[in-house]
Amino acid sequence: MNIDPIAGKSSVGGVDHLGSGGVGKAAAVGETDGAARMDDFSSLLGGAIADLTQQLRKAEAVSIAGIKGTASTQEVVEQVMQAEQALQASIAVRDKVVAAYLEISRMQI
Repeated sequence: MNIDPIAGKSSVGGVDHLGSGGVGKAAAVGETDGAARMDDFSSLLGGAIADLTQQLRKAEAVSIAGIKGTASTQEVVEQVMQAEQALQASIAVRDKVVAAYLEISRMQI
């Protein structure tokens, strides 16, 4: 997952999941519609999860091909390492989301 801190956009797999009217644009215009922001955030997470699932399936397929002898050891290792890195990144994001939720739930209203 690539995050551009200046533009406030995120792209997964080279595809911009926020579109041209992302959260940064909504905040700049002064839009207070939480539903529009939630759709962007949920589509971002959905795209990231879809990308992770695709990488895990590809690594599994290459691993099976390696067992059959149709894929080289290098290809298997590269795909498994990419899948492991993507999984670790998604776990880190999940941990941050849970920590943010717990912090918000402890706030006094």
